[in-house]
Amino acid sequence: MDNYRFEKEYTIPADTLREGYRAFQKKYVLKKSYIFMALFLVLAADFIHAAFKSPDNYLCYLLIALCLAFAFREWYNPRRTRRSIVETAAAMGDPVYRISVADGYADISTVSSPPAVEAVTAEGEVESEPLPEPTRIPFDSEYSIDEHGDFFNIYYGRSIFFIVPKSGMTEGELEIMRSTGRASGSGEKTENN
Repeated sequence: MDNYRFEKEYTIPADTLREGYRAFQKKYVLKKSYIFMALFLVLAADFIHAAFKSPDNYLCYLLIALCLAFAFREWYNPRRTRRSIVETAAAMGDPVYRISVADGYADISTVSSPPAVEAVTAEGEVESEPLPEPTRIPFDSEYSIDEHGDFFNIYYGRSIFFIVPKSGMTEGELEIMRSTGRASGSGEKTENN
C-alpha cells in the first residue's frame, strides 16, 4: 500500500462543478476565444466601413453577417460547453471520488458511481461496468493547483484537470493540498479568489 499523506472521499456539487469549470476556462480557453472574438469584430467593422463606401457591394453585407456570427460563436461556445457538462454531471447523479495525496504524486479515483445502465447476460446475471483505475498525477513541471473559494482545481498539462471541493477538509489537509503546488516546481502559485 502507498504511503499517503491523506485520503479524502468527496462528491462535487453542481455549483462547485460550474465554478471549477469556469476557472479552467478562464485559465486555458477564454483568452483564445476573446482574441478570436475581437478579430472577427474588427473584421466586421472593416466590412461595415467598406459597405458605407460602396453600398451596392452585397458581398460586404454577407461578410459582416459571417464575422458577427463567428464572433457570437466564440462568445457562446464556452458557455454552452460549461452548461452541457454541468447538466451531464447532474444527470449522472452523485458519484463519489477519492483523492489520495502522497509526497510526489496524487491519485484521484472514482469510488462509487450511481447505477448506470446495466446489461443482463443470457444467464440472467446483471453486468455493470467496472470502475476506472485511479489517475496518478505526479507533482512535476506539468502539475499546477489553483485554490479558489470552495475548491481546488488540479491541472496536469492543459488536458487533465480535477475539481476537488474543500468541504470536509481539515486545516492540515488544506495545507497539504496547498503545499503540493509549492512542491511541484512549476512556478505556479496557488491563487485565492
